[in-house]
Amino acid sequence: MLMDVRTFKYLWGFVVLLLVGCNAMDSKPELPKNEHSDALMSAVAANEDREVLNLLTQGVNPNPTTAAGESALMVAAANGNRRIVRLLLAAGADVNGEDAAGYTPVIHASESGHLSVVRALLAAGANVNVSQNGESLLMKVVGSGDLLTAEMLLAAGADVNYRSDDGRSALDLARARNNRDLEMLLIHAGATR
Repeated sequence: MLMDVRTFKYLWGFVVLLLVGCNAMDSKPELPKNEHSDALMSAVAANEDREVLNLLTQGVNPNPTTAAGESALMVAAANGNRRIVRLLLAAGADVNGEDAAGYTPVIHASESGHLSVVRALLAAGANVNVSQNGESLLMKVVGSGDLLTAEMLLAAGADVNYRSDDGRSALDLARARNNRDLEMLLIHAGATR
């Protein structure tokens, strides 16, 4: 029997509430305030979604960062953990935050090839036209040859004609790599020659 989307969302919400209730009954000792962020970052890095949920329901800040400015959401996105990404977003994590190198969660997810995480981040409002070191997200994806992610970014409104400081575009990258599929996709999306 197939379930409609509303029923699924209702049931998912119920499961989350049930998990929150179960975690609230845990008898774990309360961590000192300064250790909450470290505990959350460790749980995210270890892909421990139940512990992430537990910490977030205790009110832990969903935006802790490393010394390099990498956020918990960036770590989860790079790991490809869609459940933790969604938990952090629901708790208010900054979907467009940047680390010291200019990376955002959606760049991390795209470069790691995590299509479902890219989709979740875009649905949460991630900037599809973000750039890092003068190269757009679309250019990065085209450069890696990822046709599916490029298609998703274009559908989400990526600027197909963005040019880097040296004048290159995503179409130039596709042609330089002799990737005919990406070249055709970009031309159909309106890339200028």
